[in-house]
Amino acid sequence: MEIINLTPHAVNLVDADGNAVATYEPTGTIARAAQTDIKVGEVEVAPGVNVDVVNTSFGEPTDLPDPVEGIYLVVSILTAQAAKAHGRQVDDLLVTSDPVRSSEGRIIGCKRFARV
Repeated sequence: MEIINLTPHAVNLVDADGNAVATYEPTGTIARAAQTDIKVGEVEVAPGVNVDVVNTSFGEPTDLPDPVEGIYLVVSILTAQAAKAHGRQVDDLLVTSDPVRSSEGRIIGCKRFARV
């Protein structure tokens, strides 16, 4: 079994005490869901400063290889959901689950993987 990280950051599996058990470094290939934004309005966030409000939809994944027996791919939850919605087999896709945070509240890892 091989696990390949297709996210832009390292994925750390940690135990209950926050100790690293395994780290999966990014490969440089980032699987993403294609995103389409349609402006539907604006909101004033400070006097005289407006920010667009958009409706976002997600399409087929990009840079997501076809399944290969014995290889698992770590992807974002959005990418996994987009793959499933577009009919791709998703048994090989893993997303992080059960995050572990530092004392400052930053996510430092996860305790396990999940499937969609």
